Amino acid sequence: MKKFGIYLVLIIIVSAIAIYLLNSFGGGINWKRAFDFFTHDWWGVFGLMSLFVSWLADSGVIYLLVNRSSENHFSFSKSFKTSVVGSFFAMLTPSYSGGQPMQIVYMTRHGVSLGVSTSVMIFRFVVEQGALETIAIFGLVTAMRLMSRVPAAASLAFLGFGFSTAVILFLIILSLSKRVYDKIFGAFKWFISLFRFSKKLRPKVESLLDKVDSEIVKYAQSAKTLSKDPLLLILTFFLGLLTNLANFFLVYVAVAATGFFQNTFRTFLNVISVQSLATMIIYFAPTPGSSGVAEGGFYLFFSTMVPRRYLGTITFEWRVLSYFIPLLIGFIIVTWISFHNIKK
Repeated sequence: MKKFGIYLVLIIIVSAIAIYLLNSFGGGINWKRAFDFFTHDWWGVFGLMSLFVSWLADSGVIYLLVNRSSENHFSFSKSFKTSVVGSFFAMLTPSYSGGQPMQIVYMTRHGVSLGVSTSVMIFRFVVEQGALETIAIFGLVTAMRLMSRVPAAASLAFLGFGFSTAVILFLIILSLSKRVYDKIFGAFKWFISLFRFSKKLRPKVESLLDKVDSEIVKYAQSAKTLSKDPLLLILTFFLGLLTNLANFFLVYVAVAATGFFQNTFRTFLNVISVQSLATMIIYFAPTPGSSGVAEGGFYLFFSTMVPRRYLGTITFEWRVLSYFIPLLIGFIIVTWISFHNIKK
């Protein structure tokens, strides 16, 4: 908890600096427009609805994968909580790295084995990140045309795309190649076995090694089951598309609320084309929840299509919708889950 407290303080500091820079040097933030967006504008309501849809679609992916690979029933309500828990802890950790481990912890506490939950999180990442890359590929020509005047944005986009692809390929190999995951888990077992020198720890080490062997078998069975169900993969892939499009719609509502653009499918296509590339580099930013990098990256990527006088306000509205509101909702739900577990 101390580490998460440090991350939270860092998020507040970096976000405050980013907002200051946007307000002072990024064209300024129209605070009245931003306030009206969240209190009097239907576009703000549509943004909140889209945020909820993205969570529901992600929960659907988790629900389908867990119940296909596990003998224990995992309710949609628990799947939704898993999604929110992951989103909350991802926003508190560098490169969104803390989300999936905490989702695994939550699932194991509710009857899903460690091996199965690990397999589910890997497949979930692959289908949703693969859906993101599919959107980016279809919008690549449009995005490159819009970002032609900012070479740095195009370079970052290709860097993020390449890194994302490498991670997906590694996880696919990890899931499907017995030789690869045997070596990785074997290295983990070797490290644990080093503690056999202690007579006090030796029984616990032996028990842990047996547990690891059991979970590796469950992981392998789960990965095999999921990879050999094409209908499941297709369905979860389309839910991954919905998850990403709903997240991109958070940008569109902020852009549409300015009234500067015509609210047409072409405008929506331009927004998701640029945002799909921006998202891949934002996800891997080293700051907690990509604070600072997200605002700067968003500003850079959209500087070619949004007038400067609107850009600071749109960036602020998007960040509130995509980060601070989910962070608050996640905090409430995680706190409720924690108190419920303490009570039990």
